[in-house]
Amino acid sequence: MIEKKNKKILWIEDDYSHLKGLTRPLEKKGFEIIAAKSYDIAMSELANHKEDLSLILLDLIIPRSLTETSEPKSSEKEFQSKVETPEELVENGMKLLEYIKQELNIPVIVLSIVTNENIVDRIKNTGVKRLQKFGLLPNRLEEAVLDELKD
Repeated sequence: MIEKKNKKILWIEDDYSHLKGLTRPLEKKGFEIIAAKSYDIAMSELANHKEDLSLILLDLIIPRSLTETSEPKSSEKEFQSKVETPEELVENGMKLLEYIKQELNIPVIVLSIVTNENIVDRIKNTGVKRLQKFGLLPNRLEEAVLDELKD
């Protein structure tokens, strides 16, 4: 059963504003959704809320910081040097996942389009029980969350 004091979910997703509609059924059930749009913001939110999070929803493809590519650059070369590759974006998500599973006792549902077998194996090796593909309907996300939190 979900404790009333722990009804916060941290959703680590760089495009959260487009996916906000997925969380409405959870919010109606009394969950507070905290959004983190980068690795750095996620680490800050984890430090601030580690005692009262019920669950973490994690997109593996996540930028390290929001400021690095949005700050003015003096040249195209400098701009390109700050843009993270897809591999770096996935590695940011994996580092977050590994930190959460090693240091915190908070369940995680990985929501991602990543299909690389090596990465899927790494995810499974952390102990994550749920790897959901994006494209979920709001009621399917609600089902997955409630199922993960039951006990």
